[in-house]
Amino acid sequence: MNKKALFIYTHSSTFVRGDISILSKKYNLTEYQFKNNPKTQLPLSLFKLLIYLLFNINKVELIYIWFADYHSFLPTLLGKLFNKKVLIVIGGYDVCREKKYNYGSLSKPLRAFMTLQSMKWASCNLCVSKNIERTVKAIAPNAQTKLIYNGVQIPSLQESFSPQLNNNSTQTIRENASQKSILCVALISTVQTFYIKGIDRFNRVASLLPHTQFILVGCNATVFEWAGIKPSPNLKIVEAIPPEELAEYYRTSHVYCQFSRRESFSLSLAEAMSYRMIPIISKAGGMPEVTGGLGFSLYFYEPYSNKNEHNKSSASNSELKAAQLIKEALTLEKNNIFRERIIHNFSLEKRDVALC
Repeated sequence: MNKKALFIYTHSSTFVRGDISILSKKYNLTEYQFKNNPKTQLPLSLFKLLIYLLFNINKVELIYIWFADYHSFLPTLLGKLFNKKVLIVIGGYDVCREKKYNYGSLSKPLRAFMTLQSMKWASCNLCVSKNIERTVKAIAPNAQTKLIYNGVQIPSLQESFSPQLNNNSTQTIRENASQKSILCVALISTVQTFYIKGIDRFNRVASLLPHTQFILVGCNATVFEWAGIKPSPNLKIVEAIPPEELAEYYRTSHVYCQFSRRESFSLSLAEAMSYRMIPIISKAGGMPEVTGGLGFSLYFYEPYSNKNEHNKSSASNSELKAAQLIKEALTLEKNNIFRERIIHNFSLEKRDVALC
């Protein structure tokens, strides 16, 4: 515990808190949260980070950073100059350039430069999937990489079976326990993430199965209005909720769908599988690595060419196929084989060993 490390991040996500817990076992850890929102305060945040690093970099042996972006440029540069070990977790957004949605750290020239230089200067880039590692090697060939999958908090077998309903549980969850429903979990607060996470696809598939309950957890319902899309009547939208409430949805829902256009790993997919849910995914990013061929998967093809393509009310052939796969999945029972895959490949214990 005499070793000191600096942990730099922008948002206190589940991933971040998990790594802080793991690294705290080995290091005397200091956290530094870089404020990157609103964008107008970015120059000031970079200046504050520079001053902090100049006064503190010699006190630490390791600098650990979640995501390559604006906030990783100065730590990797000074780490190189002061001969410090610098590790960057590459989570997906940092290797993404979706011009259509203005999404990803590589979408703007200055941001892309700082991101790529960070990867090149880092002692090692810790990639959360093979898909991400291949991308890093393609865009920054000389960067050092290592594959370390994300870790999932695995519920006990009994917890994955038994609803733990209490007085704080919503009526929606109670009703959900008596029917086979379709679940998607995604933190959606912008139109960008709405499309990247494929929520428009999920919504259109829901409209194809009007007598089946679809549930979307983690979405700001107003984003549908911003996107100019009307939610399907059988789609229940639940805004962000605490982990214990989310666990009830995993327990009581039957099929988990993730139709993302880009996805580095998908923690929610892995969590759903740990609750024995039947996965149906788009073949995007690292999600096929998570399912390992279990459940169902399909390619989604964008059938429209005009700029209003997402506002089309008619379903594509891919969405029609997804609806058929859901019908098939609903005839199956939730299976422990999905849970076992997550335990054997993506547990927090495995990430703990890999990091320490």
